[in-house]
Amino acid sequence: MVPKAKVLGVLSTQAQGDYDGALQVMAVEFHAPSPLVANRKCYLARYSRHLNNDAWGVVDVSLESLFPNPLIRCRRRPSGSLIERFRDGLCKVTWVEHCEADNSSVPEVCRYIVTSGHAYGAKQWLSSLVRQHERLTHLRVRHDPKLQLSTGEANLVILADQMMRNIWRNLSFSRKNRWTKASWSALVMVATIRIPVSARRIFYFLQDENSRSKWDILSHGHIVQQTRSISNGCVPGNRVSVLEVKSPEDPDRAVKTLIQESFSTSACSYVTFTPVEASSISMILNRGDSDNVPVALSGFSILPDGLTGDEVNLVTIVFQILDSAASPMCFPAHSVHGMYKLITETAKAITAGVVDPYNMG
Repeated sequence: MVPKAKVLGVLSTQAQGDYDGALQVMAVEFHAPSPLVANRKCYLARYSRHLNNDAWGVVDVSLESLFPNPLIRCRRRPSGSLIERFRDGLCKVTWVEHCEADNSSVPEVCRYIVTSGHAYGAKQWLSSLVRQHERLTHLRVRHDPKLQLSTGEANLVILADQMMRNIWRNLSFSRKNRWTKASWSALVMVATIRIPVSARRIFYFLQDENSRSKWDILSHGHIVQQTRSISNGCVPGNRVSVLEVKSPEDPDRAVKTLIQESFSTSACSYVTFTPVEASSISMILNRGDSDNVPVALSGFSILPDGLTGDEVNLVTIVFQILDSAASPMCFPAHSVHGMYKLITETAKAITAGVVDPYNMG
């Protein structure tokens, strides 16, 4: 939800590193998982207070009322969270989200998910908080020998976290153009479609290796096998996987290896993947540094349309493809056409696969 955030200054604080009584001035961008919804930018003051031994309060408010800016189309009214600690090691988080925004530029297909609060509301914030807690919990188990998560597996989870951060950035890059350049030789194209099927059904269809060849154009006619799976959440489908794509003529040799992360929350679901060299997988699992692994991310976000409960969902498709023919100033016509064909055929295949029960396998 927050691709960019920068602290511009700290007006008051009790001591360095102590946020009790701190008043920070920040520049923040918020965005929804669709290229059709423009980023919300605002300048805000954040005040943090230790209310008592078991409670913290964090409050944000926009500064546009004091420093008007005609380019800012979003004002964050008093919003924030109350965090209460319980004796059993748990905590209760109460979130309040109050925002005034100009949504006139939001397309009709995404209008209600924004105005209803599905995209930026308190439920989305709490969902992100729970998700981050689950991720950090699974990283910490690397220090607990009883849970048997090896250093190599922990590195794989860390790489999956980097994948998710990068795909969020790709979504932000794609706001101004139908396609854009994420690096010197990488092209990104994003599209959002409506599918009249539950989010659960779409999520499991996309993350299951057994149905991948039905929507992955580059895997048609091949065998997809999951060779490693690491759970990283409470939902059964929340996991980091290593997938191998093999030819039926030579099932002992992988023609492509993928790292995939999939997770689902009460507010939204995601599937992210990237092709990697088999040697990179071996390096990661043998305690190598996952920061040096190049990734070309693709994936999906699944979000209710806001009008029909869970009966209709908005699926955002993201493809990033490395192209040596691309330059900082030029996208070759054949590359753009190829990406357009890929994303269009993928959208059709996903819709057919989840709407037609006989295509579910």
